Amino acid sequence: MVHVVVRLRAVLAGSVHHGSLAFAMSSQPLVLAVDLGGTKLAAGIVDDAPTLRGKAVRPTVTSDAAACLADLFACIDGLLAETQVAVQAIGVGTASMVDYARGYIVESTNLPLRDIPLRDQLQDRYGLPAAIDNDATVACIAEHRFGVARGVNDMLMLTIGTGIGGGIIARGVPYRGYSGAAAEFGHMVIDVHGPRCQGSCPNSGCLEAFVSGRALAAAARRLAAERPDSAFAAAAASGESLDGPLVTRLAQAGDGDALAVYDELGTLLGVGMTGLVNAFNPEMIVVGGAVAAAGDLLLEPARRVIAARALRPQRDQVRVVRAAFAEDAGLIGAAALAFTELLASL
Repeated sequence: MVHVVVRLRAVLAGSVHHGSLAFAMSSQPLVLAVDLGGTKLAAGIVDDAPTLRGKAVRPTVTSDAAACLADLFACIDGLLAETQVAVQAIGVGTASMVDYARGYIVESTNLPLRDIPLRDQLQDRYGLPAAIDNDATVACIAEHRFGVARGVNDMLMLTIGTGIGGGIIARGVPYRGYSGAAAEFGHMVIDVHGPRCQGSCPNSGCLEAFVSGRALAAAARRLAAERPDSAFAAAAASGESLDGPLVTRLAQAGDGDALAVYDELGTLLGVGMTGLVNAFNPEMIVVGGAVAAAGDLLLEPARRVIAARALRPQRDQVRVVRAAFAEDAGLIGAAALAFTELLASL
């Protein structure tokens, strides 16, 4: 077993920087947070402020399960050795279907992990309590514990990136469903005749087929091909990537085509949210992820649709807001999971 209760390095200035790592002295309890995504693996030391006290980031190894897990443990070992701190628990958020009660990764679209008892592996290796959950669920817990939804008892979260993830807080606690697979909001059908969904989803017309980073990229490619005088065609001619960040940047600069793309995206998001508002009656819907960087360009059309199409009183009660956490949201979420589920008495 790797020992994690280790000597705190003496630091006269109060912090140490080494490569990509930094640790600041603190008397607060600390947890080890892990964000295991399909392209990026991050591990961090986080307190309950929340302040990120140390971080290590590397590309996720996706060749096979054994290599992926070996690299995960190597990343954690390196961070603990470098920061030389005592952590009290481990929280993991992963882009996977998770059985929270058993601590298993059940299935992953972009990771080579299936039926992996990751919670028990971490507990056995590090001798610490551990919790593992879906990355969108931990992002929801982070916003409820630390972010824009503090004090809100009933909330939903949508994380919009390559696809759409979701999270639910009901009566102040996370709701995961029977096996931990609840809140797959991206797979609500909004058009029965719509395009096939992405990844391993067998459905068609899902919300994330219309509202996602991939949908933005598809719109950028279409506009570049159809409108030779557009900013998208100019971007393609100059070798820029026709992707979501380009659409966001052009929309924020006032480009009419890009603004129209976001108006359509936000309208369709509002159609999906209308069903959620009617079904859940949340006080707040929090929207995070890379696509949410567009802010009200995305959210204002969604709010208009909810106001026009959702039922009363739900539509008059719900607030749709952008998430507080963007950069390092995965690590803050994993830390929130550990503090909420494992260290609640602190």
